[in-house]
Amino acid sequence: MLRLPCPLLLAVGLLWGPLVGCGGGDTSPAVDAGPPPPDAGPPDAGPPDAGPLDRVPPIVTSHAPASGAVAVPPDRRIELVFSEPMQTQEGLLQLLPETAFPDNGRVKVRPQDWDASGRQVSFAFPGGLPLETEVTVTASQFLDVAGNPLPAAFTFRFTVSDGQPPRVTATTPSEGASRVPLNTAQVSFTFNEPMDTRVGSLAPQGGLTLGPATWADARVLTAPITSTLVNNGQYAVRLEGFRNVHGQAFSGVPTLGDGKLDFGTGPDLTPPTVVSASPAEGARDVATEYTTRVVLTFSEPMKKSVGKAELVDGSTRTVLSPLWTGDGFSVSYDVTFLLRHNAALGIALTGFQDAVGNALDPKPYLGNGVLDFRTVLDTTRPYLESSNPVDDAQDVYPAEVYLTGGTPATGLRKRFTFVFSEPMDTSVSRVTLHETASPGTFRSFNGTWATDRRTLTVTVTAVATGQLPVAETRAYYMDLTGLKDAAGNTVETTFPGPGGDGRIGFLTLADLPWLDHACAHALAVTPTAVTATATFSGASPRTDALHGHYTVTLPGGNGSFTGYTRMRLGFERLYHAFLNREVPLEVTDATNGAVLEVTLEPVPSACNELTHMATFRSTANPELRARFGPAPAAAFRLVLEEHD
Repeated sequence: MLRLPCPLLLAVGLLWGPLVGCGGGDTSPAVDAGPPPPDAGPPDAGPPDAGPLDRVPPIVTSHAPASGAVAVPPDRRIELVFSEPMQTQEGLLQLLPETAFPDNGRVKVRPQDWDASGRQVSFAFPGGLPLETEVTVTASQFLDVAGNPLPAAFTFRFTVSDGQPPRVTATTPSEGASRVPLNTAQVSFTFNEPMDTRVGSLAPQGGLTLGPATWADARVLTAPITSTLVNNGQYAVRLEGFRNVHGQAFSGVPTLGDGKLDFGTGPDLTPPTVVSASPAEGARDVATEYTTRVVLTFSEPMKKSVGKAELVDGSTRTVLSPLWTGDGFSVSYDVTFLLRHNAALGIALTGFQDAVGNALDPKPYLGNGVLDFRTVLDTTRPYLESSNPVDDAQDVYPAEVYLTGGTPATGLRKRFTFVFSEPMDTSVSRVTLHETASPGTFRSFNGTWATDRRTLTVTVTAVATGQLPVAETRAYYMDLTGLKDAAGNTVETTFPGPGGDGRIGFLTLADLPWLDHACAHALAVTPTAVTATATFSGASPRTDALHGHYTVTLPGGNGSFTGYTRMRLGFERLYHAFLNREVPLEVTDATNGAVLEVTLEPVPSACNELTHMATFRSTANPELRARFGPAPAAAFRLVLEEHD
């Protein structure tokens, strides 16, 4: 309706009034009705203004099932949530496939399908959603309260499950497997539908331990095996608390049956192999001076009581002694000084078996059953590893008493022993002995090499009968620089440490003639056996023959032996009782009971048969009482000498 301005209407009214009031002139005027009613506003103004009109269309903000969802339970409701309140009597769902639903899939919304807010509508299907079917949902004809429709039909799809609980369709190892390899690294489970990855745990049994389980995707679960599988082991993994993404609990049927994965390893039928070696198979740069052991590592524990390893050097085969690790996985062989330089060598293996008797399969690593390698040329100079005496020794006894095997029965010599870092050229054995104060004064000697080709023994003899092999209280050095190793390298003269200059220096002690004499008796005279008594008496045996050699047996037990002998010696003379080991000696005057002073001390190495000397001076009374012990062993040797 056209609305006119109020001033214009008022003017028309004033003009129109006199005109309509006229009529024949005799009509009386109308009765005054009083003041006009209040102005209600412009004519046809309509109701008061309620604000701008709602012209915004509603939209679907969420829905269930989700678009693309799979394994949707057949009893699931279809739900739509809108952006604003809707008219509860308007709306249509079209479901495909049409034939799977009543009314060809047409579902008309009803007011009771809505929640109190009018924004969420839910549809139930008493007969259930069609099993294992992709359902397409198209929503249309929905209106908001202002009458605005959806901007377009809204469509989404999902797939309905088979109606069964989620289950495992495949496992690693396979359910019920009985010969699972010992090196199996993990267990895995494949489900038939997406699972809720936030819940569920794996419970290993039978001594099996697993690391943290991880989901490759929502269908595949894996867990590393962290324990060692053993032969004939029976293992299981129980699945606890698993459910699918729709909250339906896991069922072990049909793959697992009892809800756990069961498997066993069975007997060991796998042959062992060599997995590594040092030197490595085919190595061509092996340095013999740095290769003291050959080490073989196997794929599994081996039987330590069988198997032979031989060092093959051309036509020569040397059996090696094994040293196994406690777990039986590795064995090593000492090849110190057995490897020739610049040679093709091998370690031949025969008869090896694993712990249950499977024979070694050499092919994967060794091929022909022999660990083959080649050594390099020897360019390293030998050096002195040790010596007797040691370098710069200050206590070298000048003589060694030994049995000559002829006449006289004993003689004097001095032997020196030198051990080198590697096998030497045994055709070269000449060394020189020099006086330090007069290097030009020297004697030459040919040593004798031991079978190890590393140990040289040099025997120094006296220049003339009655002389010592080396002079007493004099400084000497033995020059070894003329020697060389098997490859011809001469002895190192700048090696750090004792003897590193190729020389061994030493200082001799003063000679002890009575010690040399006692050694001669200890070596050449058959000992007289005596048994000491537990208490001193006339029955105690005598041990007082000068130059005599005795084997004395003491009474006692439990590591403590003590006994008595008798001695009748000269008037106030000095005596030495030489012993083959440390045995305490107490000498008492048998007449007055006075205890004589006895000094017991070690002696220089004049012979191996005597190690200690007890010295005492006799009294005016010739009869003496000797008590030996306590000692840790019953028997010892004794040679008695008078100090002239």
